[in-house]
Amino acid sequence: MSLIQVSNVSREFSATYILRDVSCSLEHNSRIGLIGSNGCGKSTLIKIMLGLLEPSEGRVTRAKKCVPSYLPQSLLLDQDIVMIDFIRASRPDFLALNQDLESLSASLRQSHDAATEELLNKRIEAYHDSGAYDFDNQIKYVLTSLSFPEESWHKPLNLFSGGEQTRVYLAAMLLSPHDILILDEPTNHLDIAMIAWLEKYLSTLDKPFLVVSHDRQFLDNTVNTIWKISNGHLSVTKGNYSSFKEADEIARAAAEKAAKAQEKWIAETEDFIARNMAGQKTKQAKSRLKALEKIERIEQPSAARHLKLNIETVSRSGNDVFVAQGLAFGFSQFAVLAKEADLHAHYRDRICIIGPNGCGKTTLLKLIMGRDYSLKGRFKTGASLSIGYYDQHQIDLDEKLTVKDTIWKMVPLEPVGYVLGWLARFGFRGDDVDKSVSILSGGEKSRLCLSVLVHKKPNLLILDEPTNHLDIEMTDSLLSALKDYHGTIIFVSHDRYFIDALANKYWVFNKRLSPDESEIFTTITETRDNLADALELAFSEPETVREKTQQTSKKKKINPYYLEQIQRQIEADLALKTELNEKLNQIHLKLADSATYTDLSLVSTLKAQMLEAEQGIAEATQRIHELEDQYLELACE
Repeated sequence: MSLIQVSNVSREFSATYILRDVSCSLEHNSRIGLIGSNGCGKSTLIKIMLGLLEPSEGRVTRAKKCVPSYLPQSLLLDQDIVMIDFIRASRPDFLALNQDLESLSASLRQSHDAATEELLNKRIEAYHDSGAYDFDNQIKYVLTSLSFPEESWHKPLNLFSGGEQTRVYLAAMLLSPHDILILDEPTNHLDIAMIAWLEKYLSTLDKPFLVVSHDRQFLDNTVNTIWKISNGHLSVTKGNYSSFKEADEIARAAAEKAAKAQEKWIAETEDFIARNMAGQKTKQAKSRLKALEKIERIEQPSAARHLKLNIETVSRSGNDVFVAQGLAFGFSQFAVLAKEADLHAHYRDRICIIGPNGCGKTTLLKLIMGRDYSLKGRFKTGASLSIGYYDQHQIDLDEKLTVKDTIWKMVPLEPVGYVLGWLARFGFRGDDVDKSVSILSGGEKSRLCLSVLVHKKPNLLILDEPTNHLDIEMTDSLLSALKDYHGTIIFVSHDRYFIDALANKYWVFNKRLSPDESEIFTTITETRDNLADALELAFSEPETVREKTQQTSKKKKINPYYLEQIQRQIEADLALKTELNEKLNQIHLKLADSATYTDLSLVSTLKAQMLEAEQGIAEATQRIHELEDQYLELACE
């Protein structure tokens, strides 16, 4: 039986059908990529499937025991809750089991009762059968993979950015019990390393999923079926995005050929009828007229939405756009983001800045634009620069203005026809131009930002995640315009297809070991290597750095007694851990013996001892980690 079955569903908004006669199903083995232009109805279809919206027509059937886990584009979270508590709340069953264990254990400590002990044993068995004992390890794996260090876990959500909150919600989703995973544009707030991790996670997931994405490589690496919504209709193509694209082009070419052939036949038939209806061939003309009336017209496939952006420049910049030598920058001498960077941007370079989230990519962009984040070194920007900056957070848009007024305030003397014509180039037509900026979708705001940027005709484009929220067709339009642009581009992006197609140089944030091996620091390396090598440099530590992080650096004098005491505590906990592991092995051997289960009291005792040993091992392991960190911190001072 299908998990979710959609039958002949239509959805109408303001007398316009956004979905028309859609039929599809989510099966137990589904790995689906849902694509289509922004506003075509992807999120609407998902909400109908989940029961969050009712269809205007048609029917949706859901399996009774189907539990979906859904990541929407827009989130509304309790800002006061601590992040780790929010994550743990994704498994209320585990929380309930823990509370039961604590309550029952407390009762037994106060007074021993056979019924309470029996109930505790059942809860212990349920705890182990459910996998709750491993939940903390799962949390650590997912949160660290999404770049949340442990020191951030106990902060309230209001201290995290919107993008970080989306990643927190994604972590909770992945950890929650579910039968199907539904992700609506999950890669928008992930860096390239996180996207690669999510790809690997989904590729090994033994449960079905549906993902909305405009990232071609992500779709290629995760899905085996493409659903596309176009003009309200849904098409289904087996294979990943590349397979779909090839099949779509073949189908489009065949449909165009068939439509043209039919048009030619219709024109010839109508001409024959007109010439012969009253002549000698009246009978043939009438026969052809009947055939013409019965024919099912083949519609010409709608043209792919490809906007011609044509980014112009007012004037040419100099050959040296930006030069940095021995540059160190950050917020203070105690918050240095990178140092010893030698960078050079030439006229018509297409430079992609690569590095993990939070490494300083946006700060570097702002430094080039004139913000004073430099701490050391020499840098200068070229002469005759006209800079156009695309901000991923779109803070330069005035929420109180309409789309039309946003452009008109730049050219107040131009007629309304000029403004409407300009906006049409970016897909804003009809009622769209009178929308308030405050109610625009993410994709619409991105297009409006681009329309403002292009209108300024800059000769240096600084783009911070320009493809976020853009659909594939709009990304292709932007990419085509940037390739033809007669200026310099410095950009940040996590879209590997976009980067590979545009960049001819990379500035890569990476770790380096100082020549005297006394320090590990972040620098920026300029390279013209391919994208794969640039990513390897950014997201993996060089062997020399990795080796150094596992050693102690040059030490200041410290009383060896303190280090000796810590080492003794570590050795004591290691001995305790070994002892408890041996005890746990013996318990497991006894529980594996069927004869043990003839004595229920013994089984209960063994299970209690097993829980006690496992808790002791976990506590000893935690103490060892803390003591080792303390030892290294003291030894490295």
